[in-house]
Amino acid sequence: MEVGGIFWLVIGAIAIAGILGSNYAQSKKIALIESFIEKGQPIPPGLLEGRKLYDWRGFMVAGVICVAAGIALLIFFCALITWQLSDDLETRFLPFISAFPISVGIACLLIAKYLKTND
Repeated sequence: MEVGGIFWLVIGAIAIAGILGSNYAQSKKIALIESFIEKGQPIPPGLLEGRKLYDWRGFMVAGVICVAAGIALLIFFCALITWQLSDDLETRFLPFISAFPISVGIACLLIAKYLKTND
């Protein structure tokens, strides 16, 4: 099997697991509400409310972790290049790998700022 086929297989498995997990949690919530109704107990108001989809604190934590990981990668790969002292073009791209977690971290921080102002 090709690498691309394995990639799409893993992506599909993750999507299916997310759908099944959400369905399982929803069915457990419904079963809990039904058990409250059968016993004649009051239903807690928090159980009937929909969950808050996004909390800005989670994005803030993820953003700080990603930015810190990106800076750590940048320092590591820059030190690795200066330690090797070679003009090989293959090693010159290494510090740019840190751009991915840094940009994801900055995006998470921007999302957290946006969600915090809209609360």
